[in-house]
Amino acid sequence: MKYTQLFISVIVLVIFLFVGYKVVKHQPEDALNIKVAIIDSDKVISESLALQNIQQQIKEQSSGLQQEFESELEKFKPSKEEFELLSEEAKKERTEQFDKHALSARDSYAKKMLYLEKSYRDAVDSIFNKIKEVAKETAEKNNIDLVLFISKKNQVLYSMDEADLDKVDLSDAVLKNINKEIPEFALKDVN
Repeated sequence: MKYTQLFISVIVLVIFLFVGYKVVKHQPEDALNIKVAIIDSDKVISESLALQNIQQQIKEQSSGLQQEFESELEKFKPSKEEFELLSEEAKKERTEQFDKHALSARDSYAKKMLYLEKSYRDAVDSIFNKIKEVAKETAEKNNIDLVLFISKKNQVLYSMDEADLDKVDLSDAVLKNINKEIPEFALKDVN
């Protein structure tokens, strides 16, 4: 049974290879003559001024929200001395009030953080759309038919030395243009 399946698999593979060879062989000569370029996605992401700017804004706003949340909790938290002077009934009531305010502050903080995350995603989407637009313009200027956004560390390029790789790598050109067009990006404020 195993040998039969293996035999059938080998026959199917041979047929596919033969058909594939015939298809490629009968292509017009210029059908496989396309100019391809690459863009190192890691480089564009890490060196984009707009993305760096957004990350800085996110860091600042998230830190501000954290401080705001902590100060809200401190407002309603009774001092230790004050709390010890209260009766058991008053302690219970004060604890319930604090829990209620803490829950409200936490909900407000969570909503603002969700809004901040959405703003971040929207901003990154806008920048990536701009990167695609700039890549398209750069490709058109250089008569390139296909641009691949890939990480250089995961690239598999055959028969190319470092000099040839620089000819097909548009990362620097795209990065230069994107940094010129959008050096900063204003993130929506949470408050």
